[in-house]
Amino acid sequence: MADREIENEYDIVIVGAGPAGCSLANFLSKDFSVLMIDWSRFPRDKPCGGLLIDESLDILKNLDMPDNIFSYPKTLKLKMIDWDNDMEVVHKKKLVNVNRRSFDYWLLKLSEKKVQFSSETKLVDFKERDDGVHVLIEKSSKKILVKTKYLIGADGGFSSIRRRISPENETKFYVAVQEWIRSSKSIGDFTYFIYDNEINDYYSWIIPKGNYMIMGSFVLQGDDVRSKFQLFKNKVSERFGIHGMTYKKEAGLEPRPMTADEICLGRGSAILLGEAACFVSPWSGEGISFALRSGMAAANALNSHFDDALERYKKACEPLVEEIGEKIEKAKALMDPAMRKDVLAKISK
Repeated sequence: MADREIENEYDIVIVGAGPAGCSLANFLSKDFSVLMIDWSRFPRDKPCGGLLIDESLDILKNLDMPDNIFSYPKTLKLKMIDWDNDMEVVHKKKLVNVNRRSFDYWLLKLSEKKVQFSSETKLVDFKERDDGVHVLIEKSSKKILVKTKYLIGADGGFSSIRRRISPENETKFYVAVQEWIRSSKSIGDFTYFIYDNEINDYYSWIIPKGNYMIMGSFVLQGDDVRSKFQLFKNKVSERFGIHGMTYKKEAGLEPRPMTADEICLGRGSAILLGEAACFVSPWSGEGISFALRSGMAAANALNSHFDDALERYKKACEPLVEEIGEKIEKAKALMDPAMRKDVLAKISK
């Protein structure tokens, strides 16, 4: 980096064009010069169930969401199935069913109206200096050095920016693995969250997606992913008669915070959003709402107090941190079959 000349200067460089990065981009003032990069080529797939909760819909309510981002059935009810205790309950929560590939691409297209976007571009290195953050990026095998006031980490749970500024963090990671299958068996307008400690201490899922069905599971990093996921599929076939031809397979790492101390919102001129900040529900794995809300919070901080944006952002995120803390307690209860039985009994009332 020291031998390179700065080719461009920006007020803000955003790494990651998922919901967190795009939320920030869409709420930022047009007065800023902004570069957003992502290593992927869009539209791209994401190992996610694609379910929107009320908190996400509140952020998106003033946007004209096109029909093509929704999957069928558009609205789903949540059925929590406990194979350890032979229980099942229907949660009052309603979920909106979207295709993550289409949903993320739509958010990106909105963002491109306000920021400069570069796909298939990766972050190579960065260093904070007196005149700003020097950021080395690479596109088409060409390395480019740019300078910015703020570097935004919206690069997911395994964020390279987070690992640089918070190397002491010891968050557990799970492999989120799922398969899209064609099956003659229908589960109607339900999504299933399935609890079975023989498979994991988290949960597995089945979600209808039009002509397809997603079967997925969280497997603790380091465990035998193949055998655990195959065990889940075998049980689904035996208990529900659900099986079919696999259309595609997806997998990715996801953090699961079990203490509020694992949340890192940034340091110096680096600000972290969404999963990069460890904003993920530890009981449901839901991260879209936290991505959208943290992105909006960061935009408001940058718009109103640019020189003191990180501290303003931290203040605005206090309710999100508190929410994660509450979800940690629920996650701990759901991890233990005996405690889970009591949790599900309360939900059923």
